[in-house]
Amino acid sequence: MKRNYKHFYALLKEHPQVDKDELVLQFTDGRTTHLTEMTGKEYMQMVGALEEASAPSRAELKRWRSSALLRIGRLGINTIDNWDGINAFVSSKKIAGKPFYELTIADLQQLVRKLESIERKGGLKSAEEKPEEPHPAALQALAWFKRPTIAS
Repeated sequence: MKRNYKHFYALLKEHPQVDKDELVLQFTDGRTTHLTEMTGKEYMQMVGALEEASAPSRAELKRWRSSALLRIGRLGINTIDNWDGINAFVSSKKIAGKPFYELTIADLQQLVRKLESIERKGGLKSAEEKPEEPHPAALQALAWFKRPTIAS
């Protein structure tokens, strides 16, 4: 059975400080540095160890994503099965500049701060927003100026 190493390399990417050759050497007791020469048991143990090491960062990523989605929803953007809409909003240069699924924990932290700031300042400006109605006193003053004068 041919192995697909995509999952391994995705896990390895989460740990830039780890060298692939040294990791393989460690799990094969110094026998090889090649993934293809590992036994199935060795490979599964190595992937399991990488998954365990990745668990805290994944949990933190999930927490920050949830926090960002909550704030996006508060701004009036539908967050239920609306990934196209979420990605379009977040990809805006003024918001995050890249799709939601590409955001790192640091990006998400910045996004949450930015969304909180937008919320504090009154939310998003809608293109459909009507111009502000003038105050009733201003309307009365305007009506007074338009009255015809009585000539004597």
